[in-house]
Amino acid sequence: MAVAAHGVASGHLPGSAGLVLLVVIGVAAGALSHRLTSMAAFVALLTGAQLAGHTVLSLTADPMAHTHSSTAAMASTHLIAIPICALLIAGSGRLYSVITSVIRTLRFLVAGPITDLTRFVVTSAPQRRPLVGVLASGGVGLRGPPAA
Repeated sequence: MAVAAHGVASGHLPGSAGLVLLVVIGVAAGALSHRLTSMAAFVALLTGAQLAGHTVLSLTADPMAHTHSSTAAMASTHLIAIPICALLIAGSGRLYSVITSVIRTLRFLVAGPITDLTRFVVTSAPQRRPLVGVLASGGVGLRGPPAA
C-alpha cells in the first residue's frame, strides 16, 4: 500500500532498493503483529509501518520524484492506506479460514475420517538385558550354599 500511496502522490514508483526495504518492513510488521492483543496496538503497528515505508521510499526515491509530490497528497494517501491495509489483512484471514475449511471438508470426503494416531503409541518400552548378561550368560539358578 505504501508503493501505491507514493505512486499516487508523486507519480513515481520505487526502485529495487526501496522495494527490498519495504519487504523487510512488512516481514517485521507481520512478525510483531502476532504478539498484539488489542486493535489499538494493531492500528499503531500499521501506522508505524506506513511511516517507515514512507521514510524508506522517500530516501530511496529519485530526486525528481520529490519535486512533483505535495505533502498533503502524500499524507492523505498514507492515511487512506492504513485502513485499507487493515481491511486487506482481515479479509485475507477470513479467506484463509474459508479455504482451509473447504480443503478439510474435501479431504474428509475423499479420504474418509482421519484416524487418531495417538492411540497407537507404544506404552511400554522393550525389555533390555544388561550387556554382561548378553556376553557371559551364567547358570540358570541362584548360587549359594546348600540348604541344610
